[in-house]
Formats: sequence, structure tokens, C-alpha cells
Amino acid sequence: MPGMSGSLPTSAVPNRGPFRRMAFVLAVTAFGAGMPTPLYSIYERQFDFSSTVLGAVFATYTVGVLLTMFLLAPQADLVGTHPVLYIGMLLTALSGVVFVLAGGYGIAGGVLWLAGARFVSGLAVGATTSTATLSMTKREPNGDKHHVARVAVGANFGGVACGILLSSLAVAFVPHPTEVVYFVLIAAAAVGVLLLRVTPKLFPHEEKPEQVRFERIQVPQGIRGAFWVSVAGLTACYAIYGFFASLAPTAVRDATHLPPSAAAASVAIMFGAAAFAQIFLGQVRDRSALLTGMPLMVLSLGLFVASMPLGLVPLSFASAVLMGFAVGLVYMGSVTLVDRVAPDELRGEVLSGFHLAGYLALAVPTLTLAVVANQFGVVNSGIIFGGALGAVVFLSYLQTRRTPIPPGGEGRPKVRNVAAP
Repeated sequence: MPGMSGSLPTSAVPNRGPFRRMAFVLAVTAFGAGMPTPLYSIYERQFDFSSTVLGAVFATYTVGVLLTMFLLAPQADLVGTHPVLYIGMLLTALSGVVFVLAGGYGIAGGVLWLAGARFVSGLAVGATTSTATLSMTKREPNGDKHHVARVAVGANFGGVACGILLSSLAVAFVPHPTEVVYFVLIAAAAVGVLLLRVTPKLFPHEEKPEQVRFERIQVPQGIRGAFWVSVAGLTACYAIYGFFASLAPTAVRDATHLPPSAAAASVAIMFGAAAFAQIFLGQVRDRSALLTGMPLMVLSLGLFVASMPLGLVPLSFASAVLMGFAVGLVYMGSVTLVDRVAPDELRGEVLSGFHLAGYLALAVPTLTLAVVANQFGVVNSGIIFGGALGAVVFLSYLQTRRTPIPPGGEGRPKVRNVAAP
């Protein structure tokens, strides 16, 4: 049979270029979402705001995500994915412009501009995330949804890690970091637009809905057990995401007395480890990923809590690495599980409820902890966060073990092509 031995003919080699370009577009918005994290210490000095204000600024990001995720992204069924992704790139560049402008205003005006920039950044993420993932799904040569989910998760976490790392380096070594990094973001968005232009549109003549549609939420009775297991994993990951992208750099800085850029780098390490988990652990079954990742998450949260009063830098960074791998496993398991069990005719409705729960977990705990930090200190808020979330994740782990999950979810086996002599 052809293809059993030797290299594939050139015409039969899958073209992964369009798939990879869509992954880059997805990563660009995540890149922009991570950039402000190391810069909050500068904004805090410049605008003299409290932890509560920082939490409120971050919450505007979630509002923006939900608006475009539920109102704009569904219109991809009507107009195609390309127009929505163009809007996502435009909003990403616009957020960079607004962030640059925020530095030129006084305290009150600057905070409002900062909140506005974070809101526009959220609009970009909401428009792009599900739309780019949909485009990747249609362009995956083997139709492997597990691979799509793994690459999408890697692009998201990898993009956030790169954004945080770039800003951390800029804070340490570059004059005017609150302006320079966003010019890089604007350039990255421009590259995203160029990649969209050279990527052919899919199915230009397919049947489309005749009117604008808005996403609604519906979860069939038969999949609710697996759905709630997925939601438990996702909300834990997003709670960590929200805390680490907002208050954690300050908590690590105050506990360990590291420079702000080094404290923020520990956050980049966490997100980077989550991205690497997709590369090394991508073939793990979704249920196994959850049952392995949740205990690791509890352990990493315990290490993080211990590092706060002790002020030990190695322990803080070790907890970040372990937490990253745990988040990568749990997030991948949650996403692939819910995508696998969702029926095709209700996939959008099921995923809408899934993502809504995640983004609420991104905002609500972060805003609550910001208020706690304002009263008891940001280090104590980190201890409270780690202890409370660790207890919740442990209970979720026990529930996951008891919940029946349909078999499958391991992805396609890796195949090695043998080159012809």
C-alpha cells in the first residue's frame, strides 16, 4: 500500500502552513494579554493605585473577553473566520496604542486609560481565541481535535509567557518599557494581518446562517458529569491565571525581595512550563491528564504558600515550574474532554458555558483577592489564595475520580515517517 514505507510523495505531504499561521494569530493576542503583568509595578508607582484598583483594572479585561466571545466571535459562522480575526488583530494593535497613551496622563486619567487598554485587550482575546481555534480545527490535516486543542493551549500559554518575559526584560534593561513593549505588540499584530492575507479562506460557498447569531448556553443531560469535571479543571486554571497575571508578581517581590522584573519572570516561567507541557505530555488521555495534573496542582500551591512566609526564592521558582506543568495538564485535559463529549449539534452552546465559567473564575477570585490584599497585604492574599484553591482542587480531584467519563481522548498515535534511501 502507498505510504506504508518510504517518504510520502510531495503532493501527499500535509500542508501545515495555514494551521500554523492561525496558531500564530492566536498566540499574538495571548502575547498582548501577558505584556502588562511585569509593568504593573511601574504603573503602581506612576499612578499610586491600590491592589483593589489593580484587581478592578484586570477585571475589565474579563468583561472585554466575554463581550466579544459571545457577541462577535459567533458571527464567524455568518461572515467567515477571516473577518473576525482581522478585527481581533486590529483590537490587539489598538490595545497597544491605548497602553502607550496611558503613560502620558495624570493619576486619575492614567488609571482610566489603563483600564480602557485592558478592556480593549480583552475584546481582542474574546474575538480571536475561539475563532482562531475554529479555523485551526478546519485546517488540521488529519482532523485531529486533540492535536488542535494541544496546539491552541500551547499557543495561548506560550504567548502569555513570551509577553511577560519580554516586558520583564524591558523593565530591567530598556528605557521607557511601558511604551517600547507595546510597539512590539503592534508589529506582531501587523504580522498577524499579513499572515491572514496570505492564508486562503475556507469553504467560501458553504451554507451560512441568514441572520446574526448570539451564543447561548445549553448542556445536554447525558454529558453533564463530564462537563462539570471539565469546568472544575478549567476554573482552577483560570483562577491561577488571574492571580499570577495580576497580584502574584507583587506577592513574590514582597516575599522574596526580588526586583520587580525577576519576580515577574517567575510568572513567565509558570506560563512557559504550561506551554511546554503540551509538547511533552500531549498524548496523555484527557481523564489521565486531569487525575495527574490536579494532585500536582495541589502540591505546587502548597509549595507556593510555603514560599510566601519563608521568602525562599528557589522554592518560589520551583513552585512556579511545577504549577505550570500542572496547569498545562489540567487545562489540556479539561479542553479536550469537553470538546470530545460535546455533541456536534450543540458544540457551540456547550463550549459557551464552559468558557463563561472559566472567565468568571479569571475575574471574580482576582478581584476578591485584590480587596483582601488591600486589607491584609498582598503576601497574605497569596497565602489565602493558595490554601483556598488547593482545597477546592483536591475536592475536584476526588469528584473527578468518582465521575464516569466516556473512554477515549488520547489523540492520534505519533507516526514516524521513514525517509526513502
